[in-house]
Amino acid sequence: MNDIEKIIIYTAKKKKDQLQNEKVFFIEPEKEIEAFCEDEEDDSVIGMNFDLLSSWYFYQYVDQFLTESRLSGENIKISTMYALESNNVDFFLGKEYVSYDEAIPFHKSIKHMAQALLLGWDDLGINYGNLLLRMLYGKQYQGWHPAYLHPWFMLEIFCKWQRIELDYSQLNYPEEMGIYGSVLKSWDTEDVGLLSQLVDNLCEYHIAESDEDEYEDRTPDFPSSDYFLYAIEILLWLNIRERMGLPGYTPGNELMKLPINNWHTQKTSVPHIALIEKVKEKLLGDYPGIDFEL
Repeated sequence: MNDIEKIIIYTAKKKKDQLQNEKVFFIEPEKEIEAFCEDEEDDSVIGMNFDLLSSWYFYQYVDQFLTESRLSGENIKISTMYALESNNVDFFLGKEYVSYDEAIPFHKSIKHMAQALLLGWDDLGINYGNLLLRMLYGKQYQGWHPAYLHPWFMLEIFCKWQRIELDYSQLNYPEEMGIYGSVLKSWDTEDVGLLSQLVDNLCEYHIAESDEDEYEDRTPDFPSSDYFLYAIEILLWLNIRERMGLPGYTPGNELMKLPINNWHTQKTSVPHIALIEKVKEKLLGDYPGIDFEL
């Protein structure tokens, strides 16, 4: 798309439609997870259903922003937690079963890492980022693919911050990073004018590449309306700059002036979700000797 108003209208309609599917995204996933806890379903249902629950709470988060002009801290926290634990459980099961390689796609998972950091869950967010690296090099992602550029940009920013050297020989890294390449060259600039221009360029690209339609000749970089307005890749970069004490950014365009695009670290507590704890306790009993990464 090329207009933020069109994106707002499209996203609002899409979230309204998605929230009509409570059975698919909430009722059935909870039912199947409870069935696992009662030994009526096998453990392969957990990761997928945690992912569906994550989506359900995220849809509510975006919808409430658009329809009620408010941001629900609880919805984004619960959504993020279910997403992190989905991969945590899948990685756990992958230790037991050689052929088990299920995982939330990397281009979604890296966003969940960013959300954890934005929520102020520093240890959890960093540990999750390191887990994603193991999955990238491992059977879960197998080096991933270069179709989307922004996940690689987010990974690079995280690794620069954490002083991690990527092993590109094990990654299917894009040959050209486009606009992100120029940003990475100046990612830690102290020139506020340059910073503002780079953010404007990223916002223009983000809006233009927000498209759920499929094309034969190109793949839009942002194929899900979940993140059409929530510019998570830009927020992660600005958040990490702030953590490093680099000069701050002043919002200068429509996208970054949206309240949902707050890059400042929030001081929130990690939620205790009884269903997640129940599942993990059962898995630890089913597979003694195997530990969770998170």
